[in-house]
Amino acid sequence: MIEMELAPPTLLLQAEALERRIAVNHRKMQDVKTKIRILKSGYNGEKTMKYYLDQIPDHKYHIFYGLRLPIGNTFFQIDTLLISPKLILILDAKNHSGTLRFEENQLIHENAGNRDVYENPVAQVNRHKILLRHLFEKYKVPLIPIESLVTVCKPSTEIIIQPGYQEASQKVIRAYNLLKKIDELEERYTDKKFTQKTINQVIHLLKTEHSPQKIDILNYFQIPAEDLISGVQCPRCLYIPMDYSRSKWICPECLLFSKEAFINGISDYFLLIKPSFSNPEIRSFLHLPSSRSTTSFLPKLNFPHTGTKRGRIYYQPTFPILTNHLFSPNNKQ
Repeated sequence: MIEMELAPPTLLLQAEALERRIAVNHRKMQDVKTKIRILKSGYNGEKTMKYYLDQIPDHKYHIFYGLRLPIGNTFFQIDTLLISPKLILILDAKNHSGTLRFEENQLIHENAGNRDVYENPVAQVNRHKILLRHLFEKYKVPLIPIESLVTVCKPSTEIIIQPGYQEASQKVIRAYNLLKKIDELEERYTDKKFTQKTINQVIHLLKTEHSPQKIDILNYFQIPAEDLISGVQCPRCLYIPMDYSRSKWICPECLLFSKEAFINGISDYFLLIKPSFSNPEIRSFLHLPSSRSTTSFLPKLNFPHTGTKRGRIYYQPTFPILTNHLFSPNNKQ
């Protein structure tokens, strides 16, 4: 049973929105594109892992995707967490192409003549296991075996493990072998450590402690707000800005008419600027001609809000208001 759904990382959505709204020749464009590529690769790896986990009967595991949990003054993030009465399993997805060399003190990634060195993911999942144990101890959760695996998601990726590094040989697996490995762990751990009541308490604890990351994307890339291209983006040809006339938006490039294209613009505002806006703020960002034109559609969105009339502030809803990331950015300025 899925307790926390897999979703695109917020940072990925923010970076894609930023790519749409800076000039193609912006000095930070390549940095933004590189970040998008890395985040998309990681997300695609997690989707591959989910494909196999979806084949497990619902009653066997409670599954969390993208948990971010506090520990002391910082946080740790787990790609995927499985909970059963017998054990807890931490999974970390790696979606690199080329060759991965697992050594005790590092991971070396070689691809297309490039060589990059990263933290050993085996050490990372071991650390997450320790931190999760600390969190459970804090809330007096009964002891239960916690296992961890590193899943290499691309079948074409070459895996090389340092000779004698037995832990990596046991914990680094191919995604298509994930179900087999889980079966082996189930055979090893036969005693039930958690009652259903305890499992329900742990699920509540993890959902309560989960803290989604909030990033000021403009500060992250050191891009001033005035560099953003404001206005409504055409959902067909991606031109910015569309023109507003009589409750609809018209693209001056491809002549598309739309009454809903502005929703993408509001989503970009939330992703790039802040999670709330006043009538004048969103009116300026969407290039609307008057306060009345803005007021005509805002109530229909049913966003959470405070205040009345000119003092009203609208807040980002907890549900997604659109899927901007499905469109390929091709901004013009």
